[in-house]
Amino acid sequence: MAKKLKRLIIITASLSAFIIVSMFVIRFVFFNNEYGNIPSKTVTPTSANNQKEDTPDKDSLSEEEGMTSFIPLLPTETLMSTLTIDFDGDTLDDQIITIRKANSPFLFLIVGLYNSETNSYDRVAEITTEITKIRTFSYSGIDMTGDHRMSLVYQGVKNNGDSVLKIFHCRRRRNSADVITIGDFSSDGTIFILQNERSEAYELSQAKGASFPVWVYSSDKNEEQNQATSSVSQIQTEYKWDEDAGKFVQTRQLRITGSRMAAKELSRILNGNVVTFAKFLNGLWYKTTNTGTSPSYIYFNYDSKEVIFLSEDTEGVYSWEDSSLRRSGIYLTAVNSIISSMKRRFDIMLTGVNEVYVNVHDDVGMVIKESNHWNGTYKKMSFQSTFGENKIVLPHEEYLKTLQNVKVWQDEDGRKFSFDNNSFKITTPESEETGLFVMDTVGSYPVIQFRGSDKTLLQAAYAVKYETKEETVSPARRGKKPSVKIVENKDVLILSPVSLSPTTCFAAEGKMLTLKKVN
Repeated sequence: MAKKLKRLIIITASLSAFIIVSMFVIRFVFFNNEYGNIPSKTVTPTSANNQKEDTPDKDSLSEEEGMTSFIPLLPTETLMSTLTIDFDGDTLDDQIITIRKANSPFLFLIVGLYNSETNSYDRVAEITTEITKIRTFSYSGIDMTGDHRMSLVYQGVKNNGDSVLKIFHCRRRRNSADVITIGDFSSDGTIFILQNERSEAYELSQAKGASFPVWVYSSDKNEEQNQATSSVSQIQTEYKWDEDAGKFVQTRQLRITGSRMAAKELSRILNGNVVTFAKFLNGLWYKTTNTGTSPSYIYFNYDSKEVIFLSEDTEGVYSWEDSSLRRSGIYLTAVNSIISSMKRRFDIMLTGVNEVYVNVHDDVGMVIKESNHWNGTYKKMSFQSTFGENKIVLPHEEYLKTLQNVKVWQDEDGRKFSFDNNSFKITTPESEETGLFVMDTVGSYPVIQFRGSDKTLLQAAYAVKYETKEETVSPARRGKKPSVKIVENKDVLILSPVSLSPTTCFAAEGKMLTLKKVN
């Protein structure tokens, strides 16, 4: 009896051990090879300052949890990113991945359609892009045609600086599927999708919606090459979905004319060097076409590779990723410093010595309105551009002497000003204000600062210059214009409000003062 019991215990233990080992083998073999994948590398781009995107190196590779390719990969293929959308319209999620190949500098899109019979993803198409830099590349699923059919859209910048946008549809057949191109756009300017709002019936899948048009900005190829006598212009072309043609077709074209400018200045800025134009952009720019009460600013810092958006109490910081010149400006891509999937593309057209027209387009995966808040004409927020950089500005000591030598100055409101040593007095019929002032040179311009009573009638700081006017040196002759020169009227001082920084000053909001000498 004891022997039988001992034998039963041994058999039971052996069976238990066999079951445990079998379960472990099944789990290891089956679950780790459920889709028959070849293990793949995942690339996470490094920061903008250290990034070298032409060829992925060991320093830019890292394993990223949560990014898995369900599409079989080859040993020479490296996974960059994944996208899940219902591409073929069967209500089941498909996967589209971005990869690099060992023998090519370009990015590739691999389309994998879910096969419910085999519980796997069939690799049905391989799309070769013209993009080499992952930070300038984005792709998304958008219902471009408004018929509740998802389109694959990718966008990026080629090595020559041209922007690219391509749109694809998936066409299912009985035993196969085709990926067809319905939109193919390339330009030396910007390309963007205008995602207008659609009806509530569309959102509830009760009706079709309007298709999204594509806008393409490009340089005017027919414009004369002599920039001294011609305008800086762009061609704006609209493309819309044509169901009969099965693709996007051109519907209208507009010519946008820029302002004329001096040939010498144009050739200096547009000398074919990205760094030259980027240095020209360095600094704070204010939007001249503001519609709200609060101004909008864009700050460019090429040295730190930053683009900062300032509006009211908000601030957005973007990394300056990639830039390339075009005929009349520059095209650059920026990535949000916190959310790397948020990208902005700039098409900046030079329209004046210190003036640019800016088109800002967000990533294709975001809703884009035609009247983007940041689009418009910008001027450089600098003392030089605001008050004239070609004027000869005297040292602040001469202005100080002029102020003190005149006993009484009067502004356009009838207020009387007097300056003695470092004190000032403002007299009006109703009141009198006194305080201290100091003059100094900030950058290369004279600035006066005031400190008065609590109810001061003045702002903190003003830039000072003499009033200027034209005087005829020689009269007009046949075929020649009259010769004139700019002279300064030292009996009139112009005080323009400014805000100060350690090295320069910027134009500020406020009323400009005109002080005239009282005889």
